[in-house]
Amino acid sequence: MSQTITYSETLSLVEALLGADLITLEKTRARVLINSRAHTAYRESDLWDQFLVTEERIVNDADPTRLFVPFVGTTSSTTDVTSIKGGDIDTVLRAHDANPYAVNSVKEYEVFMGKDGVELPGYKIVYGASQVPLTWASGFGSALLTLTNKTDAIVGGTVKVEGVVTDSTTANASCNDTFTLTNVTQADTSPEAHLAVVAHAFSITANSTDLEDAKVSFPVVYLTYKRRLTETYGDLGTDTTTLPREWHEFCALGTVADMLQADGFSEKSAAMEAKAYAALQRELDRIDRNRAHQFVNNRVRTHASNQAR
Repeated sequence: MSQTITYSETLSLVEALLGADLITLEKTRARVLINSRAHTAYRESDLWDQFLVTEERIVNDADPTRLFVPFVGTTSSTTDVTSIKGGDIDTVLRAHDANPYAVNSVKEYEVFMGKDGVELPGYKIVYGASQVPLTWASGFGSALLTLTNKTDAIVGGTVKVEGVVTDSTTANASCNDTFTLTNVTQADTSPEAHLAVVAHAFSITANSTDLEDAKVSFPVVYLTYKRRLTETYGDLGTDTTTLPREWHEFCALGTVADMLQADGFSEKSAAMEAKAYAALQRELDRIDRNRAHQFVNNRVRTHASNQAR
């Protein structure tokens, strides 16, 4: 498990390497330089443990020729539906049809980063576990289902409805099917779990009794990805006060190198820069050793195999 170290310890190491206590103005400068070095370290590898995420994500299957996992938010272009973010994925590493940690021999899909999300060439629709809607409201041939989660791709995609029981066998057959969602009528931005209300058309007028055992499920895929670096490290009110332990020496040594360079001590700066990258390389080598036999290692591809080596 990844360890952390306090920002104050990294700043103290900077002061120790410089052999002086920093005044307030210099600490402000050091904070900027430490964050710059943290971003450099972040970009050096896709395998930092603290930034790796494996989770079930909804697939937007509105267009069967272009299936993708959207970035955060719905796929709607209407800004009042939800707060659409640019994306929480920095680098996508793997996509599976089931949890790779819970099931052996899960199917893996090709992936690449697209404009709107993670593109999934070759993905075959797999519906995830069914969930009970938070609420149903029905009448006049339609039903509104308020969902507790998994609503980041509901605009224009499909949903599988099960468990609707009416007095009509024909109606049951038509209701318990896969449908295309055409409208998100409202979004809830409150901190509660429910996120959106989806309009779903029924062929007959339904009532709450018909819907009390109903469940819905969405097409999903399991993604393993490197999340975006959103932290600003420091000791201010909104800062993240701990850094990854793996970056401690690199950030401190690199910050000292930057400060020495700015003060005109080029030779001392170069020596400190070399030490900084040596410290970072040790951590990168450690990642390679630890990941040598795990799911994110390099692969050898042939016409008949796709095996980890």
